[in-house]
Amino acid sequence: MKQRRSVTIVDAIKDKWLFGSLFPDLTSWSSWVVFLKAVFGIEMDAKELELYRACTKRSEPPKFGAKESYAIVGPRGAKSRIVSFAAVYIATFFDFKKYLAPGETGMVLILARDRDQAKVVFNYIGGIIKHVPALNQMAVNWRSEEIELSNNITIVVKTSDYRAVRGPTVVCSIADEVAFWDSQGVSPDKEIFQALRPAMATVPESKLLVISSPSDERCIRNI
Repeated sequence: MKQRRSVTIVDAIKDKWLFGSLFPDLTSWSSWVVFLKAVFGIEMDAKELELYRACTKRSEPPKFGAKESYAIVGPRGAKSRIVSFAAVYIATFFDFKKYLAPGETGMVLILARDRDQAKVVFNYIGGIIKHVPALNQMAVNWRSEEIELSNNITIVVKTSDYRAVRGPTVVCSIADEVAFWDSQGVSPDKEIFQALRPAMATVPESKLLVISSPSDERCIRNI
């Protein structure tokens, strides 16, 4: 499926044939709609711009979207769910083939401190794909920790280990609950992000979506 630029992620969550049936009422999701518009460079109306400024303390949203975004949100704030929609949208609506060598697979990479945590997002992603018939048809292989799509994209769960990041071309990465990643030891959080950014560097449209519940003042210290 080539990227249909006329279909934005906001269009997709409003379309009953895409993600819309999973959002029966967007009223309570207004802040997350603004978040998505900022991440993907979608124009905001005056009310949304006011909310963006209040939440970010910035005067203007990024005109062409943000390659990296950070959402520090309390428990049950729907952060895992919203980035799952973003990851599915990126994995299925964009055409990354021009950035991939023959035989190479692009990766949507879900990283968390342990696999149980990472599978929270992975299960959301799998549920979204299964729920939308057109996207479900793109899934050619389902494995316990991978979903292989027909467009040379694979969605993968891995633990937050810098050695697992090196090598693949990453088109989207979700870094889950980063405030609780190790800051020292054999795979400190700083090393993971230093390895992750080069894996995404050759794909201009790639997105790094960092989410966490707040922990302490070190929440995003080394990112």
